[in-house]
Amino acid sequence: MSLRHASGRCFYMYVRSKRTALAGTLIALLVLAGVIVNKHNLAIYTASLDARAFNIGVVGTVKDIEPARALSDAEKLISSAIYESLVYYDEKSGEIKPLLADNWTYSKDGKCLTIKLKKNIKFSNGKTVTAQYVKAAWENNFSNAADWYSVSLFLPITGAKERVAGKKQEISGIQVVDDKTLKLYFVKPNAVFVSMLTNPIFNVVNIEEKEVFGTGPFVLKDKKENGLVLLKNEHYHRGMPRLSALNITVYSDAESAYKDYQAGKLDYLDMVPLSEIKNIKKNLAYKGLFINQPLLETYSLGFNNSREPYAQDYQLRRALNYAIDRKAINDSVFGGAYLTLKGVVPSGAPGYSSHMRGYSYNPEKARQLLEKAGYPEGQGLPLLTLSYNGDPGHREVAEAVALQLGKLGIQVQTLSMEWNYYQKQVAARSMSFFRIGWQADYLDADSFLYSLHHSKQMGISNYVGYQNPRVDKLLDQSRSQMNNKEERFKLLNRAEQIIIDDAPCLWLFQKQTTKLISKQVNALQVNPLNQIDWYKVELKKLTAEESKNQSGSKKI
Repeated sequence: MSLRHASGRCFYMYVRSKRTALAGTLIALLVLAGVIVNKHNLAIYTASLDARAFNIGVVGTVKDIEPARALSDAEKLISSAIYESLVYYDEKSGEIKPLLADNWTYSKDGKCLTIKLKKNIKFSNGKTVTAQYVKAAWENNFSNAADWYSVSLFLPITGAKERVAGKKQEISGIQVVDDKTLKLYFVKPNAVFVSMLTNPIFNVVNIEEKEVFGTGPFVLKDKKENGLVLLKNEHYHRGMPRLSALNITVYSDAESAYKDYQAGKLDYLDMVPLSEIKNIKKNLAYKGLFINQPLLETYSLGFNNSREPYAQDYQLRRALNYAIDRKAINDSVFGGAYLTLKGVVPSGAPGYSSHMRGYSYNPEKARQLLEKAGYPEGQGLPLLTLSYNGDPGHREVAEAVALQLGKLGIQVQTLSMEWNYYQKQVAARSMSFFRIGWQADYLDADSFLYSLHHSKQMGISNYVGYQNPRVDKLLDQSRSQMNNKEERFKLLNRAEQIIIDDAPCLWLFQKQTTKLISKQVNALQVNPLNQIDWYKVELKKLTAEESKNQSGSKKI
């Protein structure tokens, strides 16, 4: 190569490198400008938020907020701000997504689930979450669970039954591979177990120290006589929560809490008095402040399928389903706050079918079926006893059902019981006709179909003693569909239709949330399991005009 050509090439390379450098500088400047703008915008947005504590009103009792022991809605609400699980349900996509977990994979036979944890996830005390901590937390939750139904979610795991029986010290099917890897081994293929992991019984807690720590956006700071104070978790893995603190007040009744909400003392009221719902719906002042949306929670009356007159008599059970005007009861007792329920699975549950045949009010059909069952106009049918736990709402429902059945010649007496005693009677299956409330343990139709109707759930959550080999087979087959959600749902739908035809229950209502927020609250959403992502919730500062209006009249 000649000197001339060489020098020309060098000049060209020099020019090109200079241009590249200039372009790189320009890009760097643009990125820097973007960062500055974003930081500026974030600063402006942050300045629009109110730094005061977020005031919450809950109704009921708060005895324990650890995930395995939280039973009441109030306890679960508080617990959800402190503790988390490995996964969560994303409503937008309808999929289970990683939270503390990074990813997971099933084995080809569906009997092993490998879970990888995210790196650098910390408890609120600063300690890093490891697979060892997860296993220890689950074993602790298993041992300390306040109810048997939560414990039963572990039973698909190999060795859980032996652990229940006291034959083993730990659940053999939960194995730690390394600091960030867990393997779960199942007795049978279980396509829904990842969904089960959304249940609080699988929340991760640090039990090493006297105080129990979680990974959630908030940490318990103080317990008061009538409430608690939670501060934001400085180690939270998703970033700093928008709220500085949660100030929780516990009320003995909904009416007192509602009065404080009206007086401007609460940003969030977790339970609205039933007597006020109609008025709230009509009052424009509550527009955008009243939350009333479906939950995966059902309200039914169960038949003891091993006792007369219900045993082996599906015609009678169907007749009773057609005899009830659910809308009329909903309007009169709950102010229209609930949805009527035609069958087993409530709307919004993954696997729900809107085409499912169910029961609606049809008194003529009820009379025909009564006659087929051998009880024309109710003649020959013994007195039915409808049992419920003592509560004004339950009493009103029971009395309304008794009144409607009476129109068809069916005599019903209602029997109120104290809650703890009632629970024991349900567990012992000693009642023949009784109230059942069921909230999904996880977001899937399987939680209503398998939990309540599989024969293996007898003595756990199959309260009515329902047994049908065809249903058992379909439910087992659905759980083995590891990679075909569509086929799994088809199998669940087929099982549900058989259950509806068998009518082991009298299905009444799907519950809805009845909650109130203040005008300052932003990004608060309640999911179908009655849970809130407290990380996203914000308190926006009132404008000058809003402040003026509020100071002029605090009461809505």
